[in-house]
Amino acid sequence: MARRRRTPPKVTAARVELYLDKLAEVMSWAGENAHLGVPLWKRLEKELERLREEEAVVDAARARLTRSTDRTAGQSA
Repeated sequence: MARRRRTPPKVTAARVELYLDKLAEVMSWAGENAHLGVPLWKRLEKELERLREEEAVVDAARARLTRSTDRTAGQSA
């Protein structure tokens, strides 16, 4: 029987926010070893910024399309 491939979960800003929350909890428990989480924290924040920028571009494109569609509809009326 063939194995079915599992697709990894989609990385979203909401998921990265959740991971940052979890990491903050772990780092607070870690005491003097909290610094070990810093590289991961930086990576997650960088990814969150990238995802937010990506979402902003998609939102801007959708808004532009809506304006363009409204303009075109107004011209043909």
